[in-house]
Amino acid sequence: MALPTNATVLNTTVLSNFAHVATVELLLDLPRVVTVDAVKEELKAGVETHEYLDHSLAVLGESIPVITPSASAEKREEQLLELLDPGEAQALAVAEHANGIVVTDDGDARTTAKQRGVDVTGSIGLLVRFVEDGTISATLADQYLKRWIDDAGFRSPARDIDEFLED
Repeated sequence: MALPTNATVLNTTVLSNFAHVATVELLLDLPRVVTVDAVKEELKAGVETHEYLDHSLAVLGESIPVITPSASAEKREEQLLELLDPGEAQALAVAEHANGIVVTDDGDARTTAKQRGVDVTGSIGLLVRFVEDGTISATLADQYLKRWIDDAGFRSPARDIDEFLED
């Protein structure tokens, strides 16, 4: 599949978080959603210790296209590998190339994306979006956030989804 313009490029942490609460399907409705080869490899490597990642891998390819970076995206990725891990570097390079958005919870990747003028959001941003568009309730989003924090060691600036929702 060709990389769509304005793609929503998912990183490993986001796919892992949503797999942890068995809700990867929520990600399928994101606009022009894709991921990259390096993220797929990171997920495969993690299945041995985190079986729930199988849930993410099951939707890759068919429901969420896996993109191989173009030559120009590869050049960006090479620069980014000096700062970021492979999944973050490749996802950010592809998002930048597509004039899209990278979806990551990695602090360094988020900072680098902002510095490069690439739109960025993360797992909490997606929960807020899903609540605001009526896909899930705030109560359910709050349960997911707490499970990420308590069970998966997710770092969040707040424990309650209400802290992130507009009044």
